[in-house]
Amino acid sequence: MSENVFLVPIDPENFDRTVRTPVDLTDYPDRPEPLADLDETRLWAVDDDSGNGSTFEKMESGDLLLFYADDEYVATGRVGEAFADEDRWASGTFWTAFPTTRVYTVTDFGAVSAPKRAVNRIFDYSSSYTPGFMRVADSRVTNELSSIESALEHYTKRNA
Repeated sequence: MSENVFLVPIDPENFDRTVRTPVDLTDYPDRPEPLADLDETRLWAVDDDSGNGSTFEKMESGDLLLFYADDEYVATGRVGEAFADEDRWASGTFWTAFPTTRVYTVTDFGAVSAPKRAVNRIFDYSSSYTPGFMRVADSRVTNELSSIESALEHYTKRNA
């Protein structure tokens, strides 16, 4: 069982288009093989320019994703399948100014609203810490992944 946690910065416009709202794939017969059997999915990716290939390589099905913009975590999800999109089909089809070959599907999506400082506290980072795309070190993941998701849901309900 995978126990990785990834902190994922987002561009809200692209994120809304392909994660917050699932993508209908039935109109795209030319989609990449990992998506061939799916009618719809949520898609996200790691920018090729980010230099985070090694972090992307560590992504496994079931890993926890915590998505953030500015000072707030806005969603959680799990890695479905990570794959190399050599033709940049996904970024060329759905995203603006986001060329990438490192794509993954997102399952178990949930919208949340949790302050960055609260999530930083969970992983013992300083309250002002702003991560890039990263995998949280094993030593900082001291709770079950489901407990981390529950904590974010708790903040969301409390702040609603």
